[in-house]
Amino acid sequence: MMKSYKNKFPFQVTVPSWLYPEGYLENVSRVAPYVDGVELLFFEGEAGSLPESSVWEGLLALKEEHGLSYNIHMPIDENLASLDSMERERAIGAHLHLFDLCRVLTPETHTIHLQRPEGASVDRWTSAAKESLGVLADSCDASLFTVETLDDSLFPLAETIESHGFYVCLDLGHLIHYGLPVEETIERFASLCRMVHLHGVAGGKDHRSLTEMDSRLFSLLLPFLSNYSHTLSMEIFKAAPCFESIAFLETVIL
Repeated sequence: MMKSYKNKFPFQVTVPSWLYPEGYLENVSRVAPYVDGVELLFFEGEAGSLPESSVWEGLLALKEEHGLSYNIHMPIDENLASLDSMERERAIGAHLHLFDLCRVLTPETHTIHLQRPEGASVDRWTSAAKESLGVLADSCDASLFTVETLDDSLFPLAETIESHGFYVCLDLGHLIHYGLPVEETIERFASLCRMVHLHGVAGGKDHRSLTEMDSRLFSLLLPFLSNYSHTLSMEIFKAAPCFESIAFLETVIL
């Protein structure tokens, strides 16, 4: 049996919509009594891969019944930072379509990914990413999006993110897993952070239980987490290690 963590933390604690090998409604209904919200995972942006209307209606009903919040993991199959202008245009279209579909759920944020294409220079990558950010900002409210830290530093995009009114998703597991400057990145983006992805890193793999993590590495994250007050997704994709990690976080935060 799982313990309820609703309203336990100074931040909203959420879990992914893929903890069990079932659909969105089954996953959300199983975790709804125990957490503040759910990160709805959308890895593909094509219309045919998105939920039917009955699923959106069910998600809204579960939100209202359990007082849930939702945050959206936007598609990664279409790269907003592609060097190909047609691919970027297609990616923007897919993102805006999903943004409209999610509107009924009033999500806390929509997390987007600006992946640097393999072999692309930092300059070409940032130029493509800046163009897409500009189009998104012209098309909808940029404050409803968070730009996630992936395997490259977000520093080259910091001013563009800030000037357009976007926020940042600090994926703390990524910072450690990819050897990025953890404390410097947190310091630069803490004021812009409206979403945290948290997961353990161990044995060269991420999205593991926090209990597997080297305590010295976790200590780099603790000062920030202890003062964080927005939304946190425990981004671990199996129920047992995910809730184990929330229990661990309770012992060090509360």
